[in-house]
Amino acid sequence: MNCYYSKFVKVICILLILSSYSLYSQSFEESIKKEFGFWLGGSFPAPGTQMDDILDSSLGLGLFYRLEWPSPFLLETGFSYGNYQSLSTQQLLSIPVYFALCYPIPLFNRFQFLGKLGAGASYIEVRPNNVSGWDPILYGGFEFSILASKRFKVGLRLDGYYIYDSFRKKPEEIDWLLLFPGTYDPRIINSLQYKNGNGALYNFGLMVSFMF
Repeated sequence: MNCYYSKFVKVICILLILSSYSLYSQSFEESIKKEFGFWLGGSFPAPGTQMDDILDSSLGLGLFYRLEWPSPFLLETGFSYGNYQSLSTQQLLSIPVYFALCYPIPLFNRFQFLGKLGAGASYIEVRPNNVSGWDPILYGGFEFSILASKRFKVGLRLDGYYIYDSFRKKPEEIDWLLLFPGTYDPRIINSLQYKNGNGALYNFGLMVSFMF
């Protein structure tokens, strides 16, 4: 009899543990809020830098996905697109992808103000050097948003990307092209002088997001 009683107690304990775990998992999942949004606005090199002297500002856009869970920080991932041209042959295409921690700065009651910090990688194409690939980036940003309805937000975003291009090796083809340029036009010769350099890009625009 005692044997059956002990087995019965063990079964009850296991069921209680499983039920409490399932309730905890359900409450944890219900406390997680998901947010998906996009932004559209201006995209430009950092003012006062060499990139700013060469490249013009452009229209940028991006998407982001955010998780708000039982933690002081929010998780965000996203990407953006910018194509920077110039009056010369120089052109830069940048598609940064990032992961960031967001901290709600407690300054407002009815508004949300986020500070962001993270890292990722950016796919770049440099013309006319025909150099392309992925470079590591540091990401930082700020966001100011207003809850327009229960599941709809509007606001402003400022994103900054510092691109590490200095680790990249110079293409071997450049040395051969310098020996046999085919022409002595100074514009062609200058474009073949490939130099690795870090740079910073900024996005500033209007954002819209949906919570579910």
